[in-house]
Amino acid sequence: MLERKYENPMAIRSKNALSEALLKLMMYKPFKDITVSDLTERAGLSRQTFYTNFQRREDILVYLLHGLYQRYLDKLTASPPEPEELLIDYFLFWGDSRDFLSLLFRQGLGYLFQDCNRAFFVEDTEALNGMFRCEDWQLPYIKASLAGVTYELMNMWLTTDQGLAVDRLSGMTRNLLSGGLFA
Repeated sequence: MLERKYENPMAIRSKNALSEALLKLMMYKPFKDITVSDLTERAGLSRQTFYTNFQRREDILVYLLHGLYQRYLDKLTASPPEPEELLIDYFLFWGDSRDFLSLLFRQGLGYLFQDCNRAFFVEDTEALNGMFRCEDWQLPYIKASLAGVTYELMNMWLTTDQGLAVDRLSGMTRNLLSGGLFA
């Protein structure tokens, strides 16, 4: 998911134009009703350009999510938080993309975030491996737990309008994982 490779600048521009078109359309039209023709017309591109860059409409959203996860990984690698601060850092990062994530979840596309989140924590992120003081056999369980708890909390945060600030969410998560809520 998070590998770096050379990509043609024209392809990047096309992907970005299609991404922008999709997000604008999703603001007033259900995702299920948006066609490839709608996207290409809005982006000013041909259907062939769409199919050169993506196989299906959902791939545009995955492309955007991968870009966000790459930004988070770059931040994580440049300045790794202490393990107990990882979730606070995680939720603060995603708080900046709350509008995009809310759009996904409101349109029933939260599973795309879930898939990318699982891949980030469980499959792809070697950067997490050195953060935890644990035995090797424990690491996959810790990473799977993080993938699950972060997705479920993000889902709850985005789909219930309780006005919970991201710093309160991350603080509650920290207390949950440390056992502080079970006193």
